[in-house]
Amino acid sequence: MISRFLKVIPPILLLIIVQLHSLLALQNDSLQSLLKNKLSNESFKQEEAIIEFLDISEKLYSQSPTDALFYVNALEEQLESEKDNSGKAYILSKKGTFYWLQGIYYASLNAYFGALKLFEHEKNSIEVIKTLNNIGETYKKQKDYTQSARFIKLALQKVSEVENLSPELILVNLGQLFMLKENYDSANYYLNQILNKDSVSTQSRGFTYLYKGIINHEIRQYDSAQYFLERSLKFWDDINYERGTVESKIEIAKIYLDQNDFERANQYLREAENLAVRINALDLLLNIYQSKIDLFKFKGGKDSLVFYFDKYLETKDSIFNSESRAEINKLSIQYNLSQKEKERYKLALEQAELSNKIENRTQFITILIIVLILAFILILYLRNKSIQLNSAHIKLKQQKEEIEDKQSKISSKSLELARVNKELNSLNNNLEQRVFERTQKLNERNRQIAEFTYYNSHKLRAPVANVLGLINVMELAKDGKIDPVLLKHLKTSATELDKVIFNLKNLLELDEEIDEQ
Repeated sequence: MISRFLKVIPPILLLIIVQLHSLLALQNDSLQSLLKNKLSNESFKQEEAIIEFLDISEKLYSQSPTDALFYVNALEEQLESEKDNSGKAYILSKKGTFYWLQGIYYASLNAYFGALKLFEHEKNSIEVIKTLNNIGETYKKQKDYTQSARFIKLALQKVSEVENLSPELILVNLGQLFMLKENYDSANYYLNQILNKDSVSTQSRGFTYLYKGIINHEIRQYDSAQYFLERSLKFWDDINYERGTVESKIEIAKIYLDQNDFERANQYLREAENLAVRINALDLLLNIYQSKIDLFKFKGGKDSLVFYFDKYLETKDSIFNSESRAEINKLSIQYNLSQKEKERYKLALEQAELSNKIENRTQFITILIIVLILAFILILYLRNKSIQLNSAHIKLKQQKEEIEDKQSKISSKSLELARVNKELNSLNNNLEQRVFERTQKLNERNRQIAEFTYYNSHKLRAPVANVLGLINVMELAKDGKIDPVLLKHLKTSATELDKVIFNLKNLLELDEEIDEQ
């Protein structure tokens, strides 16, 4: 009975898988037809139409990443051909997300940086913050934690510039980043900021408690670690986030494993395993089976150890196959991108060549026009200079005549001055002699004046006094007769007076002769 039942199950499962694949293919075709129709009929002049198109492509991505990227690139090329940049930033941002999900991180960064530049130009602060955070998360995937911290911190800084925008997601990302770097103090700093906020989303609180639980487990603070992880389970239950529940249960099991409480560790691992199988979380299953192997190594149990080791290898092979498919997908996308890049490069070369020709001709015409303008300006300048030179020549000629006339006058003045100078030199040469002679004459004159004064006071005065005295004696005579003796004396005095007057005359004549000399 059981064997008959087991024979029936595989065909039924195959039928269900085929039906599901058909439904998915039908949905895939439906989404592709919708995107084709929009590309053909819509103008995409408004950003809302572009965002709607990108939302549809995101739904298609979960079924066919290559097709989703193809339609996003087609939209970008259509807008570029129409020279319309409206909404291009959103297109680049979506391409960055698709590349990120495929693990093509260099292309993701290239797209994100292009989107960032456009969002900054449009001053779209919210999208700038989201893009900076996405760039930081991309660097985190590449394990470039320094660059990751730089861009996520920049996003956090810009959040403070926007009103009513919560930084909780960025704080969670920073906490996880520093946790991965094993910088637990910095991780706790950012995670505590979330716990101190009143209005935080349930998902952010769940991740915060999960990361704090992991950090406390790493630093061997088991009670605190278990507290935070148990709290995270409540938040995951509230939003029905099963993957988060699995992660928290795995971490709790690891705590019990470190404490050698194998029963509780096994219980949490069993619950996590059942849930991980249901949601097909192969990476978490691999973690669970590794913990189970560690559990049975310590606890003992050879059969269980071998069983979970086989499970671990089986899951690892499944992941390897999934990763191989993802890698093939990635290579396919990269090939398509390289082909498109070649076409764009070829078109860009043709455009560049045409632009160079136009630019060369434009430069030639521009240079020619500039040369003509400069030549015209030069002619005007030379003509103006010629007029100025003629005017200056006439002025110079007049000035030359005036200068010659002045030179003639100056020459005559110079001759006159030379003559005067000669006379002055001659006078200067004779001046000492003349001063000496004049001094001698003055001395002689002073002597004569002194002699004249002497004559005046003595020689001339004595005879006059004698005459006056004799006259007085004669007036005193009573009989009126003149005494001969008196008369003789009067004659003598008069003679002396005559001599004195004669000598005085000679002195005066000698003085006149000196003056004439």
